Amino acid sequence: MTQRREIEGTLALYEDLSGILGAMRSFALAELHRVMKREASQRQVVTALTGTMQDVAAYLRPQLPAAHDIWLLFGSVRGFCGSFNEDVARSWRMANTSGQPTIVVGERLFALLQDEAEIISIPGADGALDAASVIDQIVLEIGRTQKKLAKPSGLVACVRDEEGARVQRLLPFPVGLSGANMPPLVHAPAAEVATGVAEHYLFHSILSMQFLSIRVENHMRLMQMENALRHLERSGDDLKRLRNRLRQEEIVEEIELMARKRTGMH
Repeated sequence: MTQRREIEGTLALYEDLSGILGAMRSFALAELHRVMKREASQRQVVTALTGTMQDVAAYLRPQLPAAHDIWLLFGSVRGFCGSFNEDVARSWRMANTSGQPTIVVGERLFALLQDEAEIISIPGADGALDAASVIDQIVLEIGRTQKKLAKPSGLVACVRDEEGARVQRLLPFPVGLSGANMPPLVHAPAAEVATGVAEHYLFHSILSMQFLSIRVENHMRLMQMENALRHLERSGDDLKRLRNRLRQEEIVEEIELMARKRTGMH
Protein backbone atom coordinates (compact mmCIF):
# COMPACT_ATOMS: atom_id res chain seq x y z
CA MET A 1 0.00 0.00 0.00
CA THR A 2 2.80 2.43 0.93
CA GLN A 3 4.62 1.87 -2.38
CA ARG A 4 1.41 2.37 -4.36
CA ARG A 5 0.75 5.65 -2.56
CA GLU A 6 4.28 6.81 -3.39
CA ILE A 7 3.63 5.95 -7.03
CA GLU A 8 0.35 7.90 -6.95
CA GLY A 9 2.23 10.90 -5.57
CA THR A 10 4.88 10.62 -8.29
CA LEU A 11 2.19 10.39 -10.98
CA ALA A 12 0.55 13.53 -9.62
CA LEU A 13 3.93 15.29 -9.77
CA TYR A 14 4.44 14.10 -13.35
CA GLU A 15 1.04 15.50 -14.28
CA ASP A 16 1.94 18.90 -12.80
CA LEU A 17 5.30 18.89 -14.58
CA SER A 18 3.64 17.97 -17.86
CA GLY A 19 1.30 20.94 -17.50
CA ILE A 20 4.21 23.32 -16.82
CA LEU A 21 6.28 21.93 -19.69
CA GLY A 22 3.28 22.12 -22.00
CA ALA A 23 2.84 25.81 -21.21
CA MET A 24 6.57 26.45 -21.71
CA ARG A 25 6.45 24.57 -25.03
CA SER A 26 3.55 26.72 -26.21
CA PHE A 27 5.47 29.88 -25.29
CA ALA A 28 8.59 28.69 -27.13
CA LEU A 29 6.53 27.76 -30.19
CA ALA A 30 4.79 31.14 -30.25
CA GLU A 31 8.12 32.97 -29.89
CA LEU A 32 9.63 30.81 -32.63
CA HIS A 33 6.86 31.75 -35.06
CA ARG A 34 7.19 35.42 -34.11
CA VAL A 35 10.94 35.61 -34.58
CA MET A 36 10.85 33.68 -37.86
CA LYS A 37 8.63 36.37 -39.38
CA ARG A 38 10.86 39.17 -38.13
CA GLU A 39 14.02 37.37 -39.17
CA ALA A 40 12.77 37.00 -42.75
CA SER A 41 12.03 40.74 -42.93
CA GLN A 42 15.39 41.54 -41.36
CA ARG A 43 17.24 39.51 -43.99
CA GLN A 44 15.60 41.63 -46.67
CA VAL A 45 16.74 44.79 -44.88
CA VAL A 46 20.34 43.54 -44.69
CA THR A 47 20.25 42.57 -48.38
CA ALA A 48 19.05 46.05 -49.33
CA LEU A 49 21.68 47.71 -47.13
CA THR A 50 24.40 45.51 -48.61
CA GLY A 51 23.54 46.85 -52.04
CA THR A 52 23.57 50.41 -50.72
CA MET A 53 26.93 49.80 -49.08
CA GLN A 54 28.25 48.73 -52.48
CA ASP A 55 27.15 52.11 -53.85
CA VAL A 56 28.77 54.25 -51.16
CA ALA A 57 31.77 52.11 -50.13
CA ALA A 58 34.18 54.27 -52.13
CA TYR A 59 33.28 57.26 -49.93
CA LEU A 60 33.95 55.55 -46.62
CA ARG A 61 37.04 56.50 -44.70
CA PRO A 62 39.87 54.04 -45.39
CA GLN A 63 39.62 51.08 -43.01
CA LEU A 64 42.82 50.71 -41.03
CA PRO A 65 44.10 47.26 -40.08
CA ALA A 66 42.62 46.25 -36.73
CA ALA A 67 45.11 46.22 -33.86
CA HIS A 68 42.57 44.48 -31.63
CA ASP A 69 39.33 42.62 -32.01
CA ILE A 70 36.22 43.12 -29.89
CA TRP A 71 34.21 39.92 -29.54
CA LEU A 72 30.41 39.85 -29.48
CA LEU A 73 28.79 36.66 -28.15
CA PHE A 74 25.07 35.93 -28.43
CA GLY A 75 23.68 33.81 -25.60
CA SER A 76 20.32 33.25 -23.96
CA VAL A 77 18.41 34.89 -21.13
CA ARG A 78 16.65 31.68 -20.11
CA GLY A 79 17.90 28.15 -19.80
CA PHE A 80 16.54 24.75 -20.83
CA CYS A 81 17.89 25.14 -24.37
CA GLY A 82 20.37 22.27 -24.52
CA SER A 83 23.99 23.09 -25.32
CA PHE A 84 23.11 26.48 -26.86
CA ASN A 85 25.27 28.62 -24.54
CA GLU A 86 27.97 25.99 -24.09
CA ASP A 87 28.50 25.77 -27.85
CA VAL A 88 29.02 29.54 -28.13
CA ALA A 89 31.38 29.58 -25.13
CA ARG A 90 33.42 26.67 -26.53
CA SER A 91 33.75 28.27 -29.97
CA TRP A 92 34.81 31.59 -28.39
CA ARG A 93 37.45 29.94 -26.20
CA MET A 94 38.91 28.14 -29.20
CA ALA A 95 39.10 31.28 -31.36
CA ASN A 96 39.84 34.03 -28.84
CA THR A 97 43.30 32.90 -27.80
CA SER A 98 44.64 36.34 -26.84
CA GLY A 99 42.03 37.38 -24.26
CA GLN A 100 40.50 40.24 -26.24
CA PRO A 101 37.58 42.34 -24.91
CA THR A 102 34.32 40.41 -25.14
CA ILE A 103 30.73 41.64 -25.00
CA VAL A 104 28.41 38.88 -23.81
CA VAL A 105 24.70 39.20 -24.58
CA GLY A 106 22.48 37.03 -22.36
CA GLU A 107 22.62 36.24 -18.66
CA ARG A 108 22.94 32.46 -19.07
CA LEU A 109 26.00 32.76 -21.27
CA PHE A 110 27.53 35.37 -18.99
CA ALA A 111 27.16 32.95 -16.05
CA LEU A 112 29.41 30.52 -17.94
CA LEU A 113 32.06 33.15 -18.69
CA GLN A 114 31.92 35.56 -15.75
CA ASP A 115 35.24 34.33 -14.37
CA GLU A 116 37.03 35.10 -17.64
CA ALA A 117 38.99 38.34 -18.11
CA GLU A 118 37.75 41.27 -20.21
CA ILE A 119 34.09 40.23 -20.11
CA ILE A 120 31.37 42.87 -20.54
CA SER A 121 27.80 41.77 -19.83
CA ILE A 122 24.67 43.07 -21.55
CA PRO A 123 21.17 41.79 -20.63
CA GLY A 124 19.82 39.72 -23.50
CA ALA A 125 16.54 39.94 -25.35
CA ASP A 126 13.61 37.99 -23.92
CA GLY A 127 12.24 37.66 -27.43
CA ALA A 128 11.96 39.21 -30.86
CA LEU A 129 9.96 42.20 -29.62
CA ASP A 130 12.78 43.70 -27.54
CA ALA A 131 15.69 42.63 -29.74
CA ALA A 132 16.21 46.09 -31.28
CA SER A 133 16.62 47.77 -27.89
CA VAL A 134 19.35 45.26 -27.01
CA ILE A 135 21.20 46.13 -30.24
CA ASP A 136 21.19 49.80 -29.17
CA GLN A 137 23.01 48.78 -25.97
CA ILE A 138 25.43 46.59 -27.93
CA VAL A 139 26.36 49.42 -30.31
CA LEU A 140 26.90 51.80 -27.38
CA GLU A 141 29.15 49.27 -25.63
CA ILE A 142 31.13 48.67 -28.80
CA GLY A 143 31.75 52.43 -29.04
CA ARG A 144 32.86 52.65 -25.39
CA THR A 145 35.22 49.70 -25.78
CA GLN A 146 36.73 51.13 -28.96
CA LYS A 147 37.46 54.40 -27.14
CA LYS A 148 39.13 52.53 -24.27
CA LEU A 149 41.35 50.62 -26.67
CA ALA A 150 42.34 53.89 -28.39
CA LYS A 151 43.49 51.90 -31.43
CA PRO A 152 41.73 50.62 -34.56
CA SER A 153 39.68 47.61 -33.53
CA GLY A 154 37.73 45.00 -35.41
CA LEU A 155 34.47 43.35 -34.39
CA VAL A 156 33.97 39.57 -34.44
CA ALA A 157 30.66 37.94 -33.53
CA CYS A 158 29.92 34.39 -32.42
CA VAL A 159 26.36 33.11 -32.79
CA ARG A 160 24.70 29.69 -32.59
CA ASP A 161 22.99 28.68 -35.82
CA GLU A 162 21.37 25.41 -36.94
CA GLU A 163 24.70 23.66 -37.46
CA GLY A 164 26.51 24.92 -34.37
CA ALA A 165 28.34 28.00 -33.15
CA ARG A 166 29.95 30.04 -35.93
CA VAL A 167 32.23 33.05 -35.99
CA GLN A 168 31.62 36.00 -38.31
CA ARG A 169 33.67 39.17 -38.78
CA LEU A 170 31.63 42.39 -38.85
CA LEU A 171 34.40 45.00 -38.75
CA PRO A 172 36.34 45.97 -40.78
CA PHE A 173 33.59 45.72 -43.38
CA PRO A 174 33.93 42.89 -45.91
CA VAL A 175 36.47 43.48 -48.65
CA GLY A 176 33.77 42.61 -51.19
CA LEU A 177 32.12 45.98 -50.53
CA SER A 178 34.41 47.63 -53.04
CA GLY A 179 32.11 50.34 -54.36
CA ALA A 180 29.95 50.86 -57.42
CA ASN A 181 31.13 51.95 -60.85
CA MET A 182 28.85 54.99 -60.80
CA PRO A 183 28.76 57.38 -57.84
CA PRO A 184 25.40 57.61 -56.03
CA LEU A 185 23.16 60.64 -56.51
CA VAL A 186 22.84 62.19 -53.04
CA HIS A 187 21.96 65.64 -51.70
CA ALA A 188 24.22 65.49 -48.62
CA PRO A 189 28.01 65.10 -48.80
CA ALA A 190 28.81 61.58 -50.06
CA ALA A 191 31.16 60.84 -47.14
CA GLU A 192 28.44 61.77 -44.64
CA VAL A 193 25.91 59.58 -46.41
CA ALA A 194 28.38 56.69 -46.55
CA THR A 195 29.06 56.94 -42.82
CA GLY A 196 25.33 56.87 -42.06
CA VAL A 197 24.76 53.88 -44.33
CA ALA A 198 27.67 52.04 -42.69
CA GLU A 199 26.17 52.63 -39.23
CA HIS A 200 22.80 51.28 -40.37
CA TYR A 201 24.49 48.32 -42.06
CA LEU A 202 26.33 47.39 -38.85
CA PHE A 203 23.21 47.86 -36.69
CA HIS A 204 21.01 45.70 -38.91
CA SER A 205 23.70 43.05 -39.41
CA ILE A 206 23.92 42.65 -35.62
CA LEU A 207 20.11 42.66 -35.34
CA SER A 208 19.91 39.92 -37.97
CA MET A 209 22.32 37.82 -35.91
CA GLN A 210 20.27 38.47 -32.79
CA PHE A 211 17.11 37.22 -34.51
CA LEU A 212 18.99 34.13 -35.68
CA SER A 213 20.19 33.49 -32.14
CA ILE A 214 16.69 33.85 -30.67
CA ARG A 215 15.20 31.55 -33.30
CA VAL A 216 17.77 28.79 -32.78
CA GLU A 217 17.54 29.16 -28.99
CA ASN A 218 13.75 28.71 -29.02
CA HIS A 219 13.97 25.83 -31.48
CA MET A 220 16.44 24.04 -29.20
CA ARG A 221 14.24 24.83 -26.20
CA LEU A 222 11.24 23.43 -28.05
CA MET A 223 13.15 20.21 -28.73
CA GLN A 224 14.12 19.99 -25.05
CA MET A 225 10.46 20.38 -24.07
CA GLU A 226 9.37 17.69 -26.51
CA ASN A 227 12.00 15.27 -25.19
CA ALA A 228 11.10 16.02 -21.57
CA LEU A 229 7.38 15.53 -22.23
CA ARG A 230 8.02 12.21 -24.00
CA HIS A 231 10.21 11.09 -21.09
CA LEU A 232 7.49 12.00 -18.59
CA GLU A 233 4.89 10.18 -20.67
CA ARG A 234 7.00 7.01 -20.87
CA SER A 235 7.87 7.15 -17.17
CA GLY A 236 4.23 7.79 -16.29
CA ASP A 237 3.10 4.78 -18.33
CA ASP A 238 5.67 2.58 -16.57
CA LEU A 239 4.51 3.79 -13.17
CA LYS A 240 0.87 3.21 -14.07
CA ARG A 241 1.63 -0.38 -15.04
CA LEU A 242 3.53 -0.86 -11.77
CA ARG A 243 0.67 0.72 -9.83
CA ASN A 244 -1.86 -1.59 -11.49
CA ARG A 245 0.29 -4.64 -10.76
CA LEU A 246 0.64 -3.62 -7.12
CA ARG A 247 -3.09 -3.07 -6.88
CA GLN A 248 -3.70 -6.51 -8.34
CA GLU A 249 -1.35 -8.01 -5.79
CA GLU A 250 -3.18 -6.17 -3.02
CA ILE A 251 -6.49 -7.52 -4.26
CA VAL A 252 -5.10 -11.05 -4.35
CA GLU A 253 -3.79 -10.64 -0.80
CA GLU A 254 -7.18 -9.33 0.36
CA ILE A 255 -8.96 -12.29 -1.23
CA GLU A 256 -6.52 -14.76 0.35
CA LEU A 257 -6.95 -13.07 3.73
CA MET A 258 -10.74 -13.29 3.43
CA ALA A 259 -10.45 -16.94 2.42
CA ARG A 260 -8.24 -17.75 5.45
CA LYS A 261 -10.66 -15.98 7.77
CA ARG A 262 -13.59 -17.89 6.30
CA THR A 263 -11.67 -21.18 6.64
CA GLY A 264 -10.88 -20.34 10.25
CA MET A 265 -14.54 -19.70 10.98
CA HIS A 266 -15.38 -23.19 9.76
